[in-house]
Amino acid sequence: MIEVFHVKQNKNQSISLNKPAEVGDTILISGKKDDIPFVQTKRNQKLHILFISPIGTIVDSDQVRLDDTGLKRIYSFPITPDLYSGTYVLQIDGDFKLREKINIRTSNHLIYRWILYYGVQISNPNNFPINNFVVDIALPPNISPIQHITEVDCNYKPSKLVTDRDGNRWLRYYFHQINPKEKITVAYKSSLITRLVSYDITRIRGEEKDIAKYYPETYRNYVQSEPFIESNHEKIKSIARKYSSHTPLNKVLSFLKYVKDNIKYVPQDGDYGAGFAIENNIGDCTEFASLFVSLCRAASVPARMTTSIVLSEFEGWVYHAQAEFFSNGIWIPIDPTLQHDFRYLYRNPSCIIFQRGNTLGDTNIREIRYSYDDMNTNKVAIHSHKQVIWDKQPIKEHSNGPTKEEVEQIKGTFFENINMKYSLPSLDLEQQDKEIEIRVTAPKTAPVHKPFSIPVHLYNRNDETIIGTLRVSFVRGGLYTSHLYPLQITPNSHEPLMIEIPATNFLGPTFIDFIFQDENGNKIGYEQKKISFQ
Repeated sequence: MIEVFHVKQNKNQSISLNKPAEVGDTILISGKKDDIPFVQTKRNQKLHILFISPIGTIVDSDQVRLDDTGLKRIYSFPITPDLYSGTYVLQIDGDFKLREKINIRTSNHLIYRWILYYGVQISNPNNFPINNFVVDIALPPNISPIQHITEVDCNYKPSKLVTDRDGNRWLRYYFHQINPKEKITVAYKSSLITRLVSYDITRIRGEEKDIAKYYPETYRNYVQSEPFIESNHEKIKSIARKYSSHTPLNKVLSFLKYVKDNIKYVPQDGDYGAGFAIENNIGDCTEFASLFVSLCRAASVPARMTTSIVLSEFEGWVYHAQAEFFSNGIWIPIDPTLQHDFRYLYRNPSCIIFQRGNTLGDTNIREIRYSYDDMNTNKVAIHSHKQVIWDKQPIKEHSNGPTKEEVEQIKGTFFENINMKYSLPSLDLEQQDKEIEIRVTAPKTAPVHKPFSIPVHLYNRNDETIIGTLRVSFVRGGLYTSHLYPLQITPNSHEPLMIEIPATNFLGPTFIDFIFQDENGNKIGYEQKKISFQ
């Protein structure tokens, strides 16, 4: 007989979803000689053990054999702080089969809800007024399914929402005049949802068709050299040539490994970029990300940097440079500094992406951008402030004011006495000019471990061709992407597809999202189906 135990403080207890395993506990598989009937009839029983995360990734695996006496202790898995909270599956295959659900609780979560406060203080130190002052304040982008802003409140009503080709967004404010010695504070409060997204590279189907043909602007803009992303550097080009025969995805993984193996992490006092990193073999997250992007571009793989704030265990919220590469019609996030597992590409949910693209040097991609009359002769003082609160309250509708927990956390900060009196329902933060209708015919039940196909129909009611990617994603606590389908749908047409749903490790009811999105992660079409895996 094979049994699974939850070991807590050196005491074995039965597995129970109501009693989660915590850091320091152990999951133990044990076999008892007298209770293993098959030992006498067949020796060297082979067991294949998988420990599967809530999003379907394999976090540990082992193969063991039972000898003719049986094994007292077969397998143990310690609960460590790096695991994410959720329901894991312990699966045993081979000559003995067993599946056990195990609830694990740590300080890491698959989904976070944050409240981001962002403020800018504008001061006129001159003895004369400043005229026609325009300021753009960055708003984190919506990137499906990674990051989503549900609501925004401001103390001043913005004049418009400004966007660029990278999908970056700014709230624009206009002040006709700022008087001498006057100070103006502009601030917003946004509610965000961030998710752990894991891309199993073995399931990113197929290689690119022809990026230059289907996405000419993306290809043109993101394979070029630019300041701090020196893809034309001779050493960088030389490294890229070594992998010229690789597929685009294998190039990406090779460059990720090269950066990890050859650049030593040393904090820098500024941003120096890819050329500095390749010449000196040192750098911090900025150099790791810019070198990775430069290698991709030198190999004709579109890539770009992202600027984020991440929650550090010791330093709180800090700036962090990451990257994205373009594959199957979407931008896939990757962290060249912290990525360790080369089978799965992760995006940490304790992270808020602020901007995408090259924010290094003299660039127009800035958190705060401003202009006014006579900028060359008159000066203003600009200071920014931010505060991020982990929103642990139940999901609620738009509220008229901060909760008690919010009030406590912003007490004594820059935001304490700011009245966020304007909500922005009129600024549709996901407004799209184009839309695709999706209809999915899915069964109510499906077998575990067996792939199956379902029909998906996409309808383009627009008078123009729409290029995008159909993302088929499992939703189970977090969101796990299984397949990406780049598509070009002609005007006023119908695109029928047969989508293969891969073998899954999920048991019970599971939602599957069908999202048609443009390359910057904006939803153009959406459908969700609930399937019970049995």
